[in-house]
Amino acid sequence: MRRPVTASRTARCIVPAVCCALAAAGCASLKTPKWPWSKADPATSADSQVISSEYSGAEQIDPWDYFKGENVRKRWKRMVGRGPNEQVARKALAEGDALFREGRYKDAIPKYKVAIDRWPDSGVEEDALWQLGECQFFTDQYPKAEDTYDELVKKYSNTRHIDRIAQRQFVIAQYWIALDRAHRLPVIVPNLVDRSRPLFDTRGRALKAYDHVRINDPRGSLADDSIMAQANAHFLDRQWMDADYFYGLLRSEYPDSEFLLQAHLLGIQAKMRAYQGPGYEGGMLDDAGLLADQTLVQFPDQLTDEDEERVERTRAEIAAQQAQRHFNRAEFYAKGKHYSSARIYYALVARDYPQTPLGERALARFDSIRDTKDVSDDPFPMLTRVFNPDALKEAELDAMAEQADGDPVIASQPAEPGKPLY
Repeated sequence: MRRPVTASRTARCIVPAVCCALAAAGCASLKTPKWPWSKADPATSADSQVISSEYSGAEQIDPWDYFKGENVRKRWKRMVGRGPNEQVARKALAEGDALFREGRYKDAIPKYKVAIDRWPDSGVEEDALWQLGECQFFTDQYPKAEDTYDELVKKYSNTRHIDRIAQRQFVIAQYWIALDRAHRLPVIVPNLVDRSRPLFDTRGRALKAYDHVRINDPRGSLADDSIMAQANAHFLDRQWMDADYFYGLLRSEYPDSEFLLQAHLLGIQAKMRAYQGPGYEGGMLDDAGLLADQTLVQFPDQLTDEDEERVERTRAEIAAQQAQRHFNRAEFYAKGKHYSSARIYYALVARDYPQTPLGERALARFDSIRDTKDVSDDPFPMLTRVFNPDALKEAELDAMAEQADGDPVIASQPAEPGKPLY
């Protein structure tokens, strides 16, 4: 009589069989399954259309980047059969070039977009981007063309099209500046009619295009032209600080430029107009004086008589403005009864600017307070001695130093009979 088959007996039969099967299969069946982003073999990916002699293998994606929009979009394109394919891209590029040679720029645009989309990060994409920008340029879509040129340079910084890109961007910027000056729209008002100008801020986009010319090709033939054009645009719009910056940039970065003399002359005018008066900071005025002196020394043979006369008049105006600054400061100190400080600035005006109308006034004011002592800044000396003796010692040391050294401005002048020392 046969014994019934029990569960324990069945288990004893199955376990050895499973072990034998696993041993035959090897250890591979026990490995942890791979995550989707760890795939490295292009043959196992969803896109079976990756065909290229330039293909270098699937890129490694960080797990945190797996669900980013760009990576999701790439996977979706491979799933629907629109993944990277060199043959399709080259065919679309050739078809676009054929249409371009026939002058059918509008019809060529979709072909170049297909070439860009199907074979990115390659020479095919570089050529297709350039041709796409050209089609947009010749169909008067200047904002799109400028964006395409800039995208090409950002992605392929050493592109062989860089010279022609600079020419196109420079021409577009010139057109936008002229268009904005003739038909200016407020910055917040959109342009919904003319596709040759940006949607907003035509002038701002033009200045940005000038920047692209210089930044993308800093040693190109149009780099200094773009800086000069940008500076002139700011100058005509009375933006003196910005104009002065770009004139200075041209002088410092492009000393061999053909616009160097104009950058000096217009830079002087920009600095003079940026100066806001004796009540404000005077560094811009001092820089204008130095630039005027440098212009006369650096371009003795290139300045016309009219230009030289204008620079000389500017120097005289700068001297008058500087004298006014010192005189106003002297008056301020004299009004506060700080006569020592006031005498210093009166002496500066009388010594350095004797030809100005303020020279004689400063000398007269100096004589009127020559022997006047300063008002005491310590109205309660006894309290100061008790509560703040260190301040009193510092004041005594300063007074001793002044008596020992003397006034540097006044002491630098030679004594003349019958004339005060100033």
